[in-house]
Amino acid sequence: MRRILVILSYFLVGVCSVAGQNMEVRLISGIGISPSNFDSKSDWIEFENHSNLIPIGLDANYIFFPGKRLNFFVGTGLEYTSNRYFQNVRELEYGYNLQSISFSQQHLGIPLRMGAEWKIFNANSIGFQGEFQYNFAMKKEVVTQSIDFESDLNGSLSYSYSLTNRTKNFTSREFFLYLKTQLANNLFLITSIDVEFRSSSGDYDFRTDQILIRTDIGTGEQYQAEASYVIQKKEIRNNMLGLKLGLTKYF
Repeated sequence: MRRILVILSYFLVGVCSVAGQNMEVRLISGIGISPSNFDSKSDWIEFENHSNLIPIGLDANYIFFPGKRLNFFVGTGLEYTSNRYFQNVRELEYGYNLQSISFSQQHLGIPLRMGAEWKIFNANSIGFQGEFQYNFAMKKEVVTQSIDFESDLNGSLSYSYSLTNRTKNFTSREFFLYLKTQLANNLFLITSIDVEFRSSSGDYDFRTDQILIRTDIGTGEQYQAEASYVIQKKEIRNNMLGLKLGLTKYF
């Protein structure tokens, strides 16, 4: 992974040194959500919340015909993403939620990009771009589990859980529509909306074991009822809708 970063850094520096005014560099951050959040019939992750965070997204584009009203560009960059999910631990007999287990996936993406941009007034412009991106998994496997059995509020139920999240490399395709607003000479604010189509980014296993203490109404005698629930190798495959904000500088 370090070798990839070094090679890409040298590539960006080299392109900047020879491109002149044809070079554009973007620093972008954003947030996103999966369309599956709006589907009430989603039943595999009981409570989904997908956030696509990019603390440092660095893009570099080479622009053809920079002095024209309509121009085209190609580019690459680096993009760190973190996607967060929740798996509910449910009481197996009555179905109420006991606890939400949070887990996440982190990837480092390298995109190949091409697009077009049209100046609408002064130096401001609107644009469209498409990307094909390869995403490298930063953490391959993470296990989250209870240390011991936990009890619910009334103390009649105790439960344990275990979740194993496996993250893998995957490819994605992303399409952007953006607005670029001039802030200063060669410095612009860029605002974009995008949709990302993803292949599977990994899978997970989940298990909960529960012990319920029952009381016989007639005799007052107590006894235990045990139950378990298991999910194995459940695939994580989610497209994303995103909003991004950043700065663009021409060199």
